[in-house]
Amino acid sequence: MDKLPRKLDEKLVDIEQSYRWLKSGDIKGETESTIVAAQHQAINTNYFKNKVLKEEIETKCWLCKQHEETIDHLTSGCPILAKNEYLMRHDKVCTHLHYSICSALGIETTEKWYTHMPNSVYEE
Repeated sequence: MDKLPRKLDEKLVDIEQSYRWLKSGDIKGETESTIVAAQHQAINTNYFKNKVLKEEIETKCWLCKQHEETIDHLTSGCPILAKNEYLMRHDKVCTHLHYSICSALGIETTEKWYTHMPNSVYEE
């Protein structure tokens, strides 16, 4: 890899782990290409269109209209998306984590992590 994406060019980021998901082959091609484009800050956001493509376009987020529409803003900083989208993403990550822990401990789970439904309270 010649040049690392801006967010991965930091001492606290494990580069190998950041790209490990590419080797597993668990996602669709179009999903993979979107993630790679996001990691390289090459998604067609308003900010990208204005600063890179030199289009005369407003750089503010099309949803909240408060902040620059960058990849970082859309993935973790938009107050409009925070109400639903980030919460749903958080819940999916927690479901995967719960599934992995249950699997490691030999607790019965579903075949696929995304069909796993954690109980509200579980004691073992």
